[in-house]
Amino acid sequence: MVAIKSKRFKFYFFLFIILFLFFLFFENKFKKKGNVALEPISINLLTSVHKNLSWNFKPEKDKIFVKPGEVVTIEYIIENLSDTNTTGIATFAYFPNHFGNYISKINCFCYDAQTLKPKQKGKFTLVLLIDPEVTKDSKTKDIKEATIQFTFFDYKKFKEKKV
Repeated sequence: MVAIKSKRFKFYFFLFIILFLFFLFFENKFKKKGNVALEPISINLLTSVHKNLSWNFKPEKDKIFVKPGEVVTIEYIIENLSDTNTTGIATFAYFPNHFGNYISKINCFCYDAQTLKPKQKGKFTLVLLIDPEVTKDSKTKDIKEATIQFTFFDYKKFKEKKV
């Protein structure tokens, strides 16, 4: 009877060791997958102004770090360098392109034409959210760095070309 208990003990001990190692292996894998959404993505903020618009337009910070799922407010500094009222409208682009599918602009100066008085300085605000699903898409899950670029154009010239 002692031999049977000893065999059972060895079997259960061996089973325990196997389950323990199995748990450690998969727990480590799950931790890594779970933390992906928590890893910040480096975002370069690029700006430009078309030559027909005499504005200076820059982000307060050239680079930010955003965790997917986090709402972020980004400030841009703007200045009309001319001696007249001017109106601009912004377009935007994302790089890599697929990254843009996961950005929600909650509030953006780019939605409307912006008019600045001569020599007027100010701040424009962008509020955005990066969808945590960005970490699950095969085209975006490995992105550690991205770029958001805004370009301002002269609104009057833009409208003339559309008509």
